[in-house]
Amino acid sequence: MTDKFLYLIAEGFRSLWRAKLSAFASITAIGVAMSLVGFGAILGESFSNLIHIARSQYKLEVFFHPLITDSEASSVVVEIGKIPGVRSATLVTKQEAAEIFERQFGENIFELLEENPLPSSCAVTLIQEGRQPLDVSPIVSRMQALGHVDEVRYQGGVISTIERYYEGFFALITGLAVIVLIGTVILISNTIRLTIYSRKDLIETLRLVGATNRFIRFPFLVEGVIEGVLGALLAGAVTYGFVRGANYFLSLFTKQRLAWDIRIVALLVCVVVVFSVAGSGRAVRKFLR
Repeated sequence: MTDKFLYLIAEGFRSLWRAKLSAFASITAIGVAMSLVGFGAILGESFSNLIHIARSQYKLEVFFHPLITDSEASSVVVEIGKIPGVRSATLVTKQEAAEIFERQFGENIFELLEENPLPSSCAVTLIQEGRQPLDVSPIVSRMQALGHVDEVRYQGGVISTIERYYEGFFALITGLAVIVLIGTVILISNTIRLTIYSRKDLIETLRLVGATNRFIRFPFLVEGVIEGVLGALLAGAVTYGFVRGANYFLSLFTKQRLAWDIRIVALLVCVVVVFSVAGSGRAVRKFLR
């Protein structure tokens, strides 16, 4: 049984070698196309991490009416801290606001204006669970409904815009992956079909001597899997080159880098192998009907 299995595996390699030119073309095409998918996946992962960092630093600023006392502001801050979704609420008094102004601008606001026009405010951080988009509108509405609240500022528009771009990019990569995988099935199927036609006399002989369809089919499935694996490994190498090139380009402008993730290459190999088996099976099935 083991000898028979090893013979069929070896026959798959020999079949690949006999059709080496068409196999090389298929492997190259799969590698280049899948590298675009792999690079897109790494870009998407880095984009997702960037959004997650922005969400984790999500901060709201609540400004109170100018005439509110520190005691009244402290009471409102306690109410803000009770709103569901709020992680922390920290009071910034008028005096503290003046000190922050002096640290940032190097000027004493009392000496400039002879009074402190800066309002008391509150810095609010939110609870962020997982990578799901955070809807801050209900939280902001409840803050605005509280007494003494003059204005609520937050960067929700910027983050929402980034998330919309990410969703569009994710849909584009998904569509590209589907097209490439369908192309992989067709490409391997056609390559295997050429191999089958070049060996149809041998296949007919095997059928005449009683070989089963499974025995005839197995080497071609092995050939398809080998092409898929080699194509996926080539895609991994090209993707790594893309990442290195992109990081060099990014280093000219920013400290942000794309993170190389070997798990994406492993996933590419697994997915391509599955679709390679489908392509090989499709070609052999049509011939052995």
